[in-house]
Amino acid sequence: MSDELSPGVDATETPSNVLCVCPAIGNAKNEHCRDLLTREGPPGTVLGVTVASSPGERMSEWSNVIDPVRTTLSFVDVSHGGRSAAMSADGFGGQNGAIVNVVEVEDVDLQRIGAELTTQLENAEKGPVVVCLDSLTDLLQFETERTLHRFLNVLTARVEQADAIAHYHIDADGHPDRTFDTLTPLFDATIRPNCRSE
Repeated sequence: MSDELSPGVDATETPSNVLCVCPAIGNAKNEHCRDLLTREGPPGTVLGVTVASSPGERMSEWSNVIDPVRTTLSFVDVSHGGRSAAMSADGFGGQNGAIVNVVEVEDVDLQRIGAELTTQLENAEKGPVVVCLDSLTDLLQFETERTLHRFLNVLTARVEQADAIAHYHIDADGHPDRTFDTLTPLFDATIRPNCRSE
């Protein structure tokens, strides 16, 4: 896994906002997600945004790198027409002693998603604070590139202001080159793992 730093980013510092470009199919996406979660050591707070996936699915993927008892876990879960709110929890609340805060957002409402994430960033008490957004590909099924660009421009700034570290998943096989050309400059670094869809 290698980072492509954006111009003007200090190579000696951990990038605040990282675009993770990897095929959605296969294990590589989740492997790199776990690496990014623990880049600065065990996270004190994890803030997740789930759209097509659910909080329970993300928790399952993170189980071997995060101690849910010692890590504060919060999710902004987008319950759109393709997945009901009832499915989102997956029965994981309190799993292994975990206390997990899940804020349900009906439909893809970028303004509400951004507001909820901002609140969680402001209220985070234990560091490092790590944000995982899964995924931009899912959001692009509901929003235009221009609208998503504006949303990310604001969100990445808020992440940096909060001294948090965020990574944003996007399907390497799911978009034309122009989409990557539009979104990549918003991030401090882009990770393009050496992985192939299966």
